[in-house]
Amino acid sequence: MDYVVRGEVEENFRALLSALEHKDDATSIAGLAFRKDTRLTLTESRPVMRDLDALPMPAWDLVDMDSYRSIWQRHHGYFSLNVATTRGCPFKCNWCAKPIYGNRYNSRSPLHVVEELNWLLKTYRPDHIWFCDDIFGLKPGWVRQFKELINDRGLSFRFKIQSRVDLLLEGEAIDNLAAAGAETVWVGAESGSQKILDAMDKGTTVEQIAIATRQLKARNIKVAFFLQFGYLGETREDIDKTIRMTLDLMPDEIGISVSYPLPGTKFYDKVKGQLKEKKNWSDSDDLAMMFHGTYPPRFYKVLHRYVHNLYRVRRGTAIFRNRGTRTFRNLLSMIYNLPMSWINAVRLQQLANAPGRS
Repeated sequence: MDYVVRGEVEENFRALLSALEHKDDATSIAGLAFRKDTRLTLTESRPVMRDLDALPMPAWDLVDMDSYRSIWQRHHGYFSLNVATTRGCPFKCNWCAKPIYGNRYNSRSPLHVVEELNWLLKTYRPDHIWFCDDIFGLKPGWVRQFKELINDRGLSFRFKIQSRVDLLLEGEAIDNLAAAGAETVWVGAESGSQKILDAMDKGTTVEQIAIATRQLKARNIKVAFFLQFGYLGETREDIDKTIRMTLDLMPDEIGISVSYPLPGTKFYDKVKGQLKEKKNWSDSDDLAMMFHGTYPPRFYKVLHRYVHNLYRVRRGTAIFRNRGTRTFRNLLSMIYNLPMSWINAVRLQQLANAPGRS
């Protein structure tokens, strides 16, 4: 490895390529790390880019789109493309690392995004768009303008976004998303315990999670929860609140993780003395507890399975009760997950009561 480009890459990388081509000194280029005379050299950081509309459209023509399409359709039954409309996040959840953008948030204009979408839909005909932003449409009026431009151009497509429950409850955000064609909204619910949300500096409430979920469902938009277990101070009561919230609100999908100390976060600073030999992803996995939680690491791996067991049983029961689209797969899922929920409940109790559990 000769050079590492730090931060946003577009301007830095172009300047580096030009310097190499002309055999110029790279030390004058911002945002680089490299070795010079065996010593590590870090050049000054380049400011975060504010005008994202100045970037050209991604070089979609370099993608082997036929192969990409066939893989998506084989595994999911439809074809989706990723589009980014923003960079960064201005919120201050204390476990979330922001090494590139910090707490800045910059957005492409709705017109710039819709022009790319118009080209993608006509050129590659995707069935679905995954907007891979940390937070979609944060700026006031952005989603409304986006919806109007889509409707004006007669575009029709399904899409998935990530958002926050408090933002969804502002103004007509959910109505505008529904009118634009939103199919799924992932939200960082994290916990059903207000004590834990406050400890995370999440800035949202359990009540907002419930209201946003119900309003999204009322507009026929699927809701998906990111859930996080194991945060500092979380008790069995807090865990049970998260499980009850999930089963009461029944999102359409869930994603479960354990609290993970990322360098550069307040959370990391609180637990870094406990990390010892495990300090990065190569030493652990996304369900491995890297610090001393309330319960032993094995507890959280079983908890992950237990919550999924309960969720799938409840989901299957609702399908059969409401005479939804019943499949043999739904039935098999219930047959498997019901006894496994009992087994894992017993395992959790044993692990919670094990001596020296911390």
